[in-house]
Amino acid sequence: MTSRFCMWLCFGLAMTILIGRSAAQEPNAPASDSNAVSTGATLSQWRDLTAPMRQASQAFPSAAEDCAAIYDPIAHALVLFGGKDDHNENLSEVWALDLNANVWQKLAVEGASPPASEDHVALYDPLSHRMILHGGENGPTWNQTWSFDLKARRWRDMTDSTAPRREDHTAVLDSRGKRMVIFGGRDSRRANLYEMWALNLNPQSPRFEKWKNLTAEENHPPGRVDHVAVYDRKKNRMVLYGGWDKDENECFDDTWAFMFANRPDSIGHWRKLKTRHLHPPERRHAVSVYDEARNLFIICGGYGDKGYINDVWAFDLTSNVWINITPGPRPRLDHQAIYDPRSRRMLLWGGDAKLENKFHDLWELAITPDWSLDSLRETRPPKISVK
Repeated sequence: MTSRFCMWLCFGLAMTILIGRSAAQEPNAPASDSNAVSTGATLSQWRDLTAPMRQASQAFPSAAEDCAAIYDPIAHALVLFGGKDDHNENLSEVWALDLNANVWQKLAVEGASPPASEDHVALYDPLSHRMILHGGENGPTWNQTWSFDLKARRWRDMTDSTAPRREDHTAVLDSRGKRMVIFGGRDSRRANLYEMWALNLNPQSPRFEKWKNLTAEENHPPGRVDHVAVYDRKKNRMVLYGGWDKDENECFDDTWAFMFANRPDSIGHWRKLKTRHLHPPERRHAVSVYDEARNLFIICGGYGDKGYINDVWAFDLTSNVWINITPGPRPRLDHQAIYDPRSRRMLLWGGDAKLENKFHDLWELAITPDWSLDSLRETRPPKISVK
C-alpha cells in the first residue's frame, strides 16, 4: 500500500474551500458557515438539508451508523433499516424519508421483523417492489434474508439453508440477470472473503429466491471487507473499489470489475482495472452510488491511513477514469447514501467519527446536468502531490 498519493484537484475546476489540504481531516473540524459547499465551478455542489429536514420532521431515526438504505422510486423516498444509535445499540426499525417534503416517518410494521442488526446489506427489487435485506450481525454473523413489501409494509423471512452468512459485504442488483449479487465480507470464522453469491429475484424462475455460488477462483481480487461496489448496467459488470484486509489491518486502493457471463447460470470473470492518471487513496467504510444518468460510480468518505476522510470521487464507467470532486461533508465512516434519479442527486445520511454522538445529518450532492469528462480534460492542471 502507498501512504502518499497524487491527485488532480478537480481537473482544473476551482475549489472554493480546503484547497491544498489532505482529503483526511480531523473529525472535529468545524462545519462550513454556509449550508452550501461548492466542489467546483461547474461540477457539483453539496447542500446541507439537515436544518430543513428537522424543521419539517418531528422525529428522525435514532440509527445513524451501519444502517442499510435504499431508494423507493414509487414513493420517492429513502428507506432505512437497522444500524446503531448513539449508545451503540443495534435497532430493527424501518424509517422512510419523503424526498418531496424532507419528512421522516417511522413505518408501522405488521407481523414479524428481522432482529436488530448492523453491517447488513439491502437493495431495491423493482420486480416485486420490495427491499431485500441480507446478512449482518448482532454478535454472531447471520445468513438472514428478509424481504420488506414497501406497499403492505410487511416483512417476510426468506432465510433458508442456501443463504451464506455474511457481514461487511456489498450487494448490487444485476438487472439483466434479475438477481441480488453479494461479494466479499466476512463471517464469524473467516475474514477477507472473495466469494460471490447470487439470490434469484426472477418470479418466473424455478430457482426464485434461491442462492447460487458464483465465485470465480481464477484471477480474483484479494478477499476484503468494508469495500464499495455498483452494478454497471451498460457493460454488465460489477465494479468495486477499496476495502480492508482485516487480518493484515491494511486498506486497499484498487479497482476491479467482475464481468458477468451472458448466461445467468454461468460463472463470470474478474479483471483488475488499470485506472488512468490517478485513483482515490486507500480506504474502508466508504459509501457509493451509481449515477446512471452520467454513468458514474461515486464514492464518499470512509477511513484511511490518514484517518477519517471526507473526499468525493467519481469513476467514469465509460472510460475507467477516476475524477476527484472533493471535498464533501465532515469526515465520517459507516454512513449511508442513495441515488435519487428524479433529481439526479446523491443523498447522504449519518455516519460516525468517534465523537460524542453520531452524525444525524442529511446532505445532498447535486452534479450539473452538462457535466462531462471531456470538458474537464481541456483544463486539467499540473499534478499536485498531497502528503
